[in-house]
Order: sequence, then C-alpha cells, then structure tokens
Amino acid sequence: MPRPRGFDETEVLRAAMMVFWRDGYDATTYRALEAETGVGVRSMHNTFGEKDRLFVRVLQLYRGQAEEVVNGAFATPGLAAIAGFFDAMATAQSDAGDVSAAGCLMVNTVFELGEMPEEIAAEVAAYRAMWRDAFARSLEADGVDRQEERAEFLLGSLWGMLSQIRLARDVAAAAPMARIVSDTVRGWQAG
Repeated sequence: MPRPRGFDETEVLRAAMMVFWRDGYDATTYRALEAETGVGVRSMHNTFGEKDRLFVRVLQLYRGQAEEVVNGAFATPGLAAIAGFFDAMATAQSDAGDVSAAGCLMVNTVFELGEMPEEIAAEVAAYRAMWRDAFARSLEADGVDRQEERAEFLLGSLWGMLSQIRLARDVAAAAPMARIVSDTVRGWQAG
C-alpha cells in the first residue's frame, strides 16, 4: 500500500516554477529543487517523473497564472485594454529579488532550449496563442482593420519586451518599447 504524500503538489510546483524561472531549465537539478522545496529527490521523481515532465507541469501552472492576468487585463476587450496593458508594462518596477526581473518563463524557455521536446513546445504555443487571441479579440471589439497582422505585431512586441527584461534583469527595461506600442495602439482607428 503506497504511503500518502507528505506535501502539496501545487505548492511544490510553485516552488519549482520559481527555480526554473530564476535559474533556467539546464541549471535546475532535482537537488536544487529539493533544496528549494524541502521535498526529497525520490519523492519528487516518483510524483512528477523525469525533469522534462516536471517542467511541463511547471509551464502549465505558469500559463494558468498568466491566463488570470490576461482575463483581468482584457475583461473588457478593446483598444483601451491593449493600451492599458502596455501602459502598465511601461510603469512596472520590480522589487529586489523579484523573479519577474528574470523575464518570462516561456520566452526564456524558447531562448534556452531552442529545439524543444513536443510537450514543452505545445505549452509555449498555447501560451503564445492565449496572448495573440486576447489581442485579436480586443482589436475585433473595436473594429480595427488588419486584426491578425496587428495581433501578431502586439505579440511580437510583447515577446521583445519580455526579452529585454530578461537581458537587463529589470522589468523597467520594457518601458521604452511599451510606451511606443501603447502610443501606436491609441493611434489605430476602426476601418
């Protein structure tokens, strides 16, 4: 008869997410995860499997958290929602030790892994689609033309900003680009 788990899987996944986010996939070992979570290597391995399986679960958790942000930011879709989102990025500040200064876990994953296993690539694709769809719904809500092209532009701009954050290790690094994107969005007219 198996012993009951002595830990909360979601809490362990949250702690693991912080390690992967801060240190990257390659640098994160089960020993590092054990040190951060307090859960033994064997228990983690028995629960989550190999590191790539654990990482997929972490990416799913990260995407779920981002979905809450998207749902809040675009609760009322439109150009104002898009501009407001980028305005918030233009004024964002990080506290010392804030993991968001490491950039975006999904963007970091793309740059670090390059060729990704299928399950990881699927999570990244779902994350990108979530953002692109939120932008497209907002453009559609205000009848903006060239919606698909503009949604791709906004997605690319967002990923560029998140890359800047990672490179500078500072969320404020996205501010110049975010201000320009926000101004651009405000200039779009329906038709």
